[in-house]
Amino acid sequence: MYRELNHVADLRYELVCEDLESVFCDLILILKSNYKPVLKRKVVLEKQYQIKEIEDMVFDVVNDWIYMIDAQKVFPLQCRMGNLLYCSFVGFSKLRGLELKALTYHELKAQTNEGKIMLKVVFDT
Repeated sequence: MYRELNHVADLRYELVCEDLESVFCDLILILKSNYKPVLKRKVVLEKQYQIKEIEDMVFDVVNDWIYMIDAQKVFPLQCRMGNLLYCSFVGFSKLRGLELKALTYHELKAQTNEGKIMLKVVFDT
C-alpha cells in the first residue's frame, strides 16, 4: 500500500508493505500512476538486481527503471524476489502523464514496524 504525501516541489510517497517484493511492486504502481503509460503486452526484457540495504537498493533500482523508461523505451511490468530481484519490462507506445527525473536520497528512509516495511521516497519531477 502506498499514499502520496504533500511535498513542496517534488512527489513524496509513503509505502507500507509486507515484504521487499511488495515494496518494489508498489514502486512500479507509483511509476504507472505518474507516467500513465500505454503498455504493450509482450515482455521484451528481464533484469536482475542484487539484494542490498533497502535504501540503496530502492534508490539504484528505481533510478535504473527511470533510465530504462527514458532511454530504452521499456517500462517495468512486474517483479519478484528470489536470491535476486527479478524484473520484467514491456514496451510502451506513449506516456500520457508526468515523467519523473529521478528518485532522490532526500528523506529516503526505511523502517520495520510490526513486521511491515515502512518507506518514504521523494521523486524529482
